[in-house]
Amino acid sequence: MSGHALSRRGVLASGVAFTVLNLSSGGRFSTALAAAEDDRIVAAAKPLGGAEIKGMIWSNYYAPMTPAMEEFKKLTGIGVASIQDISIFDAPQRAMAEAMSRSPQFDFFHIDSNMIPSLASAGLLEPLDAYMKTADFKIDAVGDYAGFMSYKGATYGIPTDGNVHVHFLRKDLVENPDNQKRFEDKHGQKLAFPQTWEDDLRIQQFFNDPDKDLFGSGSLRNRANGATWWYMMFYSAGGFPFDDEMNPTLDNEAGNYAVDIYLQEKKSAHPESAGWGTPQMIPRIVSGKVASCQYWDGTIRGCEDKNKSPTAGKWLYGLVPGSEKSGKRLNRSISSPLAAVLVNKYSPRKAQAAYLALWWATLKNSTPIVSDKVNTFNDAWHKGHMTAPSVVENYTPAGIKAVESNLQVVCPPIYLTGYLEFQDALAKNLSEAYVGQLPSKDVLKKTEEEWKAIVRRTGRAKLKEELASYKAVMPKRDTPATLRCILLLYAADGAPVLPSLPAIL
Repeated sequence: MSGHALSRRGVLASGVAFTVLNLSSGGRFSTALAAAEDDRIVAAAKPLGGAEIKGMIWSNYYAPMTPAMEEFKKLTGIGVASIQDISIFDAPQRAMAEAMSRSPQFDFFHIDSNMIPSLASAGLLEPLDAYMKTADFKIDAVGDYAGFMSYKGATYGIPTDGNVHVHFLRKDLVENPDNQKRFEDKHGQKLAFPQTWEDDLRIQQFFNDPDKDLFGSGSLRNRANGATWWYMMFYSAGGFPFDDEMNPTLDNEAGNYAVDIYLQEKKSAHPESAGWGTPQMIPRIVSGKVASCQYWDGTIRGCEDKNKSPTAGKWLYGLVPGSEKSGKRLNRSISSPLAAVLVNKYSPRKAQAAYLALWWATLKNSTPIVSDKVNTFNDAWHKGHMTAPSVVENYTPAGIKAVESNLQVVCPPIYLTGYLEFQDALAKNLSEAYVGQLPSKDVLKKTEEEWKAIVRRTGRAKLKEELASYKAVMPKRDTPATLRCILLLYAADGAPVLPSLPAIL
């Protein structure tokens, strides 16, 4: 039973108002609780005294975070004096340089949380659990998403961004009766939202029409981002990159399945897409020159912008395709990069920076951050975002439901020290295979050999200790859980009337 599907008409007609509380999401329905969350952070931070802190953060993310920071400064005297405006894709290398020098220059880093193992093991990061305990704060994220902030049992990051992959499908194309008949005649099955990667390939190839500048696929295959898609296919086939001894486990049935699906998509991709990133692909998606793809969820907001998008209302959004290769259906989305605030252990203002990070992540403060209509880099992640009117308006009810579903089965890329090295080796080999410079059969063999060298350089024993943290952030569900809801009824005098749980579950 979904909160989005409930009708108000019956209860309102009898003078009773209602609120939906999602049990599986732990959703809050009281603004007083949200206010108390903010008050506790202020109470914890104010005794520290004012501070002008400095951060490393991309201005595209920081712009919608600024109003909340300014309010925090008025309440506590703690504010951001300056930032180093640096892309989230370039920040990891810069942060590693700070770790090597143990520099106190930056009080916080807004960075891909998949860097947490590398930066924490390098000694740069301040654990945040003590600050969270003092303020009685928790990361109230959908599914197991809060785990992406943890490493070896400690919390090192506070998210500002969901940034999960969602499936995009052209509604106007798949609901066209002529297209439906032609597809069923050709494939012997109905044209419907893809359940598996094989379904998606059929749909992409069916609609691929270069003469009309319409390409079946809008997924990225460039070196910088392409591996992100491969992980979804690999994980959904039941794969995991290492065994318990830190031997790479890529060149197997799951890995080769993922390579095959990954390369097959070239049949319906734009011929120049091997070198494209989001600056090229997002405009093509929004303008309707793509039929089907998986993409970062923030793109929904661009597609549904009624003032700018020619395809507003013409998309279906949902769970990314899955695979039955493992013997059961697995759906696995991906979050990379996942932007989060990490605090510098060497900063003399680390406590002030930690409480500011918590402040940005409360329901009250994070909601306008992820629903900003101009700066759309921070995406929904909090349980409360899934029903917040301003967020739902931006993503549409169907869009935010797709975000919530994918967040329940989201995975990281390699969540270990050396993440950038592992990622670069895989991405290079996939990219070379995609453009025909490397035989597909050699992609995983070569990657495994390169990964073995990375394991040796980083330290096998060290990485074996980190495996538990990696496995802990993997989703616990095969597919998204069915969300259970209860109806909180309010009589005309405002008194709550709670039905018995057995009657409604």
